[in-house]
Amino acid sequence: MSAPQDRIRLKGIQIYAHHGALDEERRLGQLFELDCEVAGDFGRSGSSGDDLYWTVDYTLLFRELERTFLAENYRLLETCASELANAVLVKFSAVQEVVVRVRKPHVPMGGVISNVEVEVVRCRVND
Repeated sequence: MSAPQDRIRLKGIQIYAHHGALDEERRLGQLFELDCEVAGDFGRSGSSGDDLYWTVDYTLLFRELERTFLAENYRLLETCASELANAVLVKFSAVQEVVVRVRKPHVPMGGVISNVEVEVVRCRVND
């Protein structure tokens, strides 16, 4: 029987940054939107007196995403999302799987589009 996969989601995080493949995007910057979903066995928190030790502190998760997102000016959303997911796995040992979505609302594509979204899924590799 596999371990429970409880999920915690942070949705619609908005951060102004200077990511993009074009020089102008990197110079001017824009607002990006992030979602992060982490999975693991967080159910022990209910049976151990509501202790944050067994789960993921939402505030710390938010801060790690923000720190990593602003650490560099990424050219590709794919690279950015991958770096975010890897940082979550490194920082939070209770997380077994992480899904990160990065949305860029203002994409210079020559047409009308609400946003571009990249999603990455990373799982902890147990040695």
